[in-house]
Amino acid sequence: MKLVVPALAVLFVTTALGADRHKLDIDPESEDGILLQRIQQEPLAERKLAFLEKYVDQYPKATSIAWVYEQLLPIYVAAKQWDKVLGTAQSLLELDAADVDSASAALRAAEAQKDPELTRKYAVASWDAAAKAVLVQRPADPDDVADWTRQIEFAKQASAYSEYVLASQAALEPNSQRKAELVQTLEQRSPQSKYLAAVKRNIRIREEANPTRAFAMAERGLATDPNNEDYLMRIANHYMSREDDLSKVLTYSLRVLEVLEKKRKPEGVTAEEWEKKKARYTGGANWMVGVVYGKQARYGLSDRYLRAALDQIQDDAQLLAAAYFYLGYDNYALAGQLRDKARAVEAAKFSKLCLAIEGPFQPLAQKNLEVLRNDFNVE
Repeated sequence: MKLVVPALAVLFVTTALGADRHKLDIDPESEDGILLQRIQQEPLAERKLAFLEKYVDQYPKATSIAWVYEQLLPIYVAAKQWDKVLGTAQSLLELDAADVDSASAALRAAEAQKDPELTRKYAVASWDAAAKAVLVQRPADPDDVADWTRQIEFAKQASAYSEYVLASQAALEPNSQRKAELVQTLEQRSPQSKYLAAVKRNIRIREEANPTRAFAMAERGLATDPNNEDYLMRIANHYMSREDDLSKVLTYSLRVLEVLEKKRKPEGVTAEEWEKKKARYTGGANWMVGVVYGKQARYGLSDRYLRAALDQIQDDAQLLAAAYFYLGYDNYALAGQLRDKARAVEAAKFSKLCLAIEGPFQPLAQKNLEVLRNDFNVE
């Protein structure tokens, strides 16, 4: 799956970690207040870092600790000390869940460490922080508006990047259950995600090589997404291929037809792609319903659904041969039941079409033509 990476990586360092979001609370006569003043006045970066770390060690519960964490974070990011970035960012998030800067820095650290679990954790944390940050009201003080505007814009960028990261993780995840969970997380958070269609296509392609795993995932997926046509079609195909529970083939195939009749084109899919998919799924579902009804001797229904499938299955010779065979037999049976020779003529037409396609239905079609010739005197 090819995903376009938003140009956010630089912003996470230069833009996000610029201004102070957390304010100082200095008591100049207290020991921690004296240390804070030394931090502010210290010109040397190494000594300033030492003072900041000393403050964290000695005053972890102080009211100004968030400000101190905020000073430490860009230093650790610049030095690529990812463990310290994660620890500092997590501490700051515990104090301020809407701190997008910290969540984004933690996400960057998790990616740098190539840790999938932490990457997912902080992609979600960054998205959550961004959702909170965009709700912050415009400040009354004009001097604070520039920082507020920067934070709002960065929150939007952070949200977009988190969405991209979760989509990438879903596409690359080898474990089917975790993959399904990631897709569900992405879908719940952003139903119109521009990445969602690409992720699902990628999953479908990979799963086609393992039908058992695809079936299990589809069953799990239907629990939370009962109108998902991909899951419904996959389950219907599973039972059709096994032919051990035809009632379930009917249930899921008819449900596919019902869903597609009402469903609108999803975001991220062109009108042409959606129409092609609908035609493919509708043709396949009608074919399965028609074949099952034929096996159950419900000839009128079989004839109706198989005729509806014909236009969409012309490119699949084996499906087409089966459809022609059952249509031939359906119309032969209906000709006898209704005493309708026109049905016998239809039966002969479909049987000849079946006979022209090489495969296991040829001898059966030939036999049908012989019976039609004897019983109804049609060629």
